[in-house]
Amino acid sequence: MKKTLDLICVIMFFTIIVMFAASTLFFGSKPAALSKWSGSADSQLSDNFPLQRSWQTLRTSILLAAGKTEIDGSFLVNGGVIRPSSEVSGKATERLVDGINSFSGKYSDKSIYTCIIPSASGIYSADLPSVGVGFDQKHYIAELYNSFEPSIATLDAYSPLYTSRENYIYLRTDSSLTSSGAFDVYSSFIRKMGFSPRPFSDYDCEHAMTGYIGSLCTELNISQRITPDNIELLTPKNGTVVTSVTGWFGSTKEKHKSVYDRSALSGSSPLDVYLYGSRYKKLDITTLNKESPRLLIIKTEHTNPVIPFIISHYSAVTVIDADMAAKQTLDELTDAGKFDQILFLLDIDHIEGLHLDEFLS
Repeated sequence: MKKTLDLICVIMFFTIIVMFAASTLFFGSKPAALSKWSGSADSQLSDNFPLQRSWQTLRTSILLAAGKTEIDGSFLVNGGVIRPSSEVSGKATERLVDGINSFSGKYSDKSIYTCIIPSASGIYSADLPSVGVGFDQKHYIAELYNSFEPSIATLDAYSPLYTSRENYIYLRTDSSLTSSGAFDVYSSFIRKMGFSPRPFSDYDCEHAMTGYIGSLCTELNISQRITPDNIELLTPKNGTVVTSVTGWFGSTKEKHKSVYDRSALSGSSPLDVYLYGSRYKKLDITTLNKESPRLLIIKTEHTNPVIPFIISHYSAVTVIDADMAAKQTLDELTDAGKFDQILFLLDIDHIEGLHLDEFLS
């Protein structure tokens, strides 16, 4: 085995030399650039190597051929890639808890809910190396929920996803939930919000895109041993209840008829099909359910696939993108007092960068 690895290292070394020589010959790299080479090999190649992508592809191919299942901290698991989530800092957790607790005191007459959606590494932790990888998301979410005021209802997304872990609930090549995973989350917590979930049989499963390769694979230049994803949309068999969608960026607004942006499927970011990705700071959605309650959702990016299921129970839903609206306050975007229910729908990977204490002030 050692001889094989030594041979691989020799091949890699001479390949790099040959590729660097070729780049110098054909791309005009100056010898003086060699004096800049300091730090790690990867950063050197990134800064000075015109054929960086070719190098990365070659490097990944060699590592996979050598039997490696870890590439730059991400892991090949069951035909897909899982990037372990970083542990949320105490400071970020404090900002989140303080922000939502203070908000609940300000709107004590409203029904307020919080749902934290775990990442794939939290659900499939048993498939990852046990030492130094990720953190216990189930424990973290439980402790976080215990920190909220009793008046704030907490919604469990971990248990239904863990129960469905043998199913296709996360994309294999990206960090998002699939529509099926999103449906599992929705159907588990909507009862606590006062509604009976629509059964899965009420939906048609539309294969909107096949062969999708997401960012987890493209960033690592992984194509071997990967099963491409399908982007599926669960659409109501009896037609949508949505009558209008208004997307806001700044003071400009755009009108749509659907919460799905099908044009995104032919663009560079197909996952933007769900709620137009992060295109808007705010979406105002109206439905046919004129006698139903009004809902305000404050969300992060990876929760987008869940929201289309929730909408069917309300007369109007306003969705605020907490990432996009970071430099504003909630009061500048909408009047929270006009809603019957308020849902904080957050994914664990985006908690670190949130400043809800400032946004909700």
